[in-house]
Amino acid sequence: MDSGTDMPPHTHATPATGTPAAPPRPAAPRPAPGRAGPRPEEANGLRVLTYLRLHWLMIVFCGALIGGGGAFAAWGLLASKFESYALFQVQSVPPTVANANSPNQARTDFVTYLKTTSALIKSEFVLNAALRDIKDLPTIKAQKDPIKFLDEELLVSWQDGSEVIRVTFKSHEPADAKRIVDAVQAAFMKEVVQKDVQEKRLFVSQIEEAMTDMKKQLERFAAPRPRADGGVKPAGGTDVPNLLPPTPAAQLPPLAPQGGGAPVAPAAPAPLDPSKVDPRALMGKVESLRGELERLPLSINDNKRRLAVLQQKMDGIKDAPVPQAALDAAERDQEVITQILHAQAARNKYEFHARAGDPNAPGVVALKQAWDAHEAKLKDVRKERAAALDGGRRVAEAQKLAAEMEEVIRTLQRHQEQFDVVKALLGRAEAQLAALPPPGEKVVTIGGREVAGYTPETSQTESTDSIYRRLVMQYYTTQMELNSPTRVRVLQQGSNPTQKDMKKQILGTVAAALMGFGLMALGAVGFETVSKRVSSLADVKAATPLPVVGVVPCRPEEAGGRDATKRTAATEALDRLRAHVSQAWLARGATTVAVTSPLGEEGKAFTAFGLASSLAQSGYKTLLVDFDLRDPQLHTFAGVPNAAGVCEHLRAEIDLAAGVQHLPSGLHFLPAGRWSDEARRAATGEQLQNLVERFRAPYDCVVIHGHALLTAAESVEVARRCEVVLVCALYRETTSPLLKRAADRVATMEIPYSGVVYVGATAQEALC
Repeated sequence: MDSGTDMPPHTHATPATGTPAAPPRPAAPRPAPGRAGPRPEEANGLRVLTYLRLHWLMIVFCGALIGGGGAFAAWGLLASKFESYALFQVQSVPPTVANANSPNQARTDFVTYLKTTSALIKSEFVLNAALRDIKDLPTIKAQKDPIKFLDEELLVSWQDGSEVIRVTFKSHEPADAKRIVDAVQAAFMKEVVQKDVQEKRLFVSQIEEAMTDMKKQLERFAAPRPRADGGVKPAGGTDVPNLLPPTPAAQLPPLAPQGGGAPVAPAAPAPLDPSKVDPRALMGKVESLRGELERLPLSINDNKRRLAVLQQKMDGIKDAPVPQAALDAAERDQEVITQILHAQAARNKYEFHARAGDPNAPGVVALKQAWDAHEAKLKDVRKERAAALDGGRRVAEAQKLAAEMEEVIRTLQRHQEQFDVVKALLGRAEAQLAALPPPGEKVVTIGGREVAGYTPETSQTESTDSIYRRLVMQYYTTQMELNSPTRVRVLQQGSNPTQKDMKKQILGTVAAALMGFGLMALGAVGFETVSKRVSSLADVKAATPLPVVGVVPCRPEEAGGRDATKRTAATEALDRLRAHVSQAWLARGATTVAVTSPLGEEGKAFTAFGLASSLAQSGYKTLLVDFDLRDPQLHTFAGVPNAAGVCEHLRAEIDLAAGVQHLPSGLHFLPAGRWSDEARRAATGEQLQNLVERFRAPYDCVVIHGHALLTAAESVEVARRCEVVLVCALYRETTSPLLKRAADRVATMEIPYSGVVYVGATAQEALC
C-alpha cells in the first residue's frame, strides 16, 4: 500500500452552504496485473507450518498425553523378554562298550536320532511331567492351555554338525524362564533317558530268567563222557564236536622286529586233531590268505615304481643346471664384482704393454698369464656363488623328496614282511587242510553249521544249546550297554536369564510417543484444511483475486484494549487504508465506500468506523451510515444510542438531517434505527438509489457499513450503488471459500473500485 498526503483534493470540497453537484460515476478501471505469488507447494508448506504454529500449545499438551499413554502401552506390550537356555549333548556314535554296529552307519543315523530327541523334548508326556513342578509359576497360571503354550514358546534348536541341542524359553519373568527350562530338562531325562535305562534292566532280568530255564533244560541231559576226538557225548548218544577250538598262542605268527630288520619266520604248526577243526573255517582262511598273497605283490611293485620315480627326481635336482636367476644374482655379489674388477685391470694392463712393446716379451707374457689366472678364478668364483645361492632351494626340495622316499621305503618293507608272513601262514593252512580226513559220515547243517554223524536224537540238544548261546550273548551285550554312559546327557542346566532385544522395545516406545504428537499435528492440520480459515495474509491473497488494500495488525477487540502499542498500530493501519482510499479512489471521483464482509462479525464495523474517522480527521467531510439494519453495531463504536436513523428515514418518519449525529471527531454519523419489514421493503430499487444520492449530496465521502454480503440482499443492493466496495476478512474467522465467493460476487457487480481489508494480521504482514 502506498502512503501520501492526507489532504482531500480541492475539487471535492463543497461550501457549507449550497448544493454541490454529484460527481459523475467513474468507469471501472482495468484490473492491475497480479504479482506472481509463491509456488503451490511452497504455499502449502507455509500453510501447514502456520497451522502448526496456531495449535502448538494444544499439540504439545494433548500430544504429550496421547504420546505418554502410547509410550506406556508400547513399553509394556513390546517389553523384551528374559531368555534362559539349557544344553543337551547327544553323542554322534553311541558310547557302547561292545558296539558291534558300524560307526559310519551310526553317524548316518545321527541326524535322525537328533530330530527324534528334539521332538521328544517337546512331546506332550515330557511337558506334562514338567508341569508338575512348575504349575504354580505366574507365567503358567496365566495360560488357559499350558501344554499348548509351552509347545509354542519352547524353542529347541541345533546346528548342523554339532552334538549340542539348545532348549530356550523366553518370559517376562526371569525366574520363571529358568525354572521352566530346568523343569523341561529334568522331565526329559526322567521320562525318556531314565525310562530307557529301566527298560533295558527289565530286559536283562527277562534274559536271566530265560537263561536259567535253558540251563535247567541242558542239565537234564546225562553227564558227558569223553570221546576219542576230544568232544563230548551227552545222554542222547550223539557226539557234539568242538567246532571252534581256541588257537594256541604258539600258532600266532611272530611280529617283525622293531628296527625294521628281517622278519621272524612263524613257528612250526603244532599238531592238531583233525576232528577239532572246522573245514569251512579253514577253507575260508585259506581263501583269505590267497587273496592277501595276490594283493601284496601288486602293492610292493607299486611302491618300487614310486621309489624309482622319487630317485629320478632326486637325481634331477642334483644334476640340474644352475638357473639363470641364480647366475644373475651371483653377478651382483660383492666377491664376484671384486674379481671382475681384478680381471679387467689385469686385461687392461696386458693390452697396454702388448700394444706398447713386444707381445712376446717375457714381461708381457707374464701379464698374459696373470690375466688368464684372474679369468679362471672369476669363473670359479661365479660358479661357487651361484651354487651357494641355489643350494638352499635344492636342499629344501631334496629334503622333501628324502622324507617321501623314506616313507615309501618303510611301506615297502612293511608290505614285504607281510608278504613273507602271509606266505608262511598260507603254507600252514594248506597243510592242515590236506591233513583233514575224507568225508565218510553224513553231514547235516544245524544252526548254520555242518555236523557229522547227525542223528535225530540230537535235535533238542542242539536247538536248546543254540538258544542258550544267543541268550548269553544278548545278556552280556545288554549289560555292557547298561554300564556305558547314556547317549544323551545334560551339558548345562538353565542359564541365568538375560534380557535381549531392548532396541525393539525402545524404538517402539519412542515411536509411540512421537505418534501422539504426530496424531495431534495431523488432526490440527486436517481440521484447518477442512475448515480453511484465514490464518495469514497469504491465505487472503490466495483466496481472492481482489487486491489487499488494508492490513490491520490486531483484532477489533485488541484495538480498543489497554495495550497502547496495538492501539497505535491499529490507528496507523487505518490511516494507511484512508491514504490509499483517498489517493487511489476519492481522487478519481469516487465518493461512496461500502464496507462489508462475507459473513457477520468479521471486522466490517470496526473497519468502517476506523476508516470514516480517519477520513474525517484528515479534512474530508465524511458521513458514516450504519446500513446493517438487522444487526447494527456502529453506535457502540461511536458511543451514542441507536436512535432514529436509516430505518426511520426509509419509513419517511424523519428527515435525513434530523437523524444525522455529529461526533466530537468531526464525523457525521447516521445510525441504523429500529428495524422493521417495511424498512426492508423500502431499501430497494429507485428509493434506495435516491437515498444514496441524498447521502452523497452534502459530503465529500460517504462510508456505508452494510450487511454481510452473502447473507442479506440489502448488502448487494447497497454495494451495487457505491463506487468503492471493501470486503473485510478477519483472522481465524473468515473462511477462504466464503471470501472467494464474496469476491466473485463483487466482481460480477462491475463495481469500479474494490479491495480487501485483512483484520488481525501480524506486525510483519502489516508492513506490506
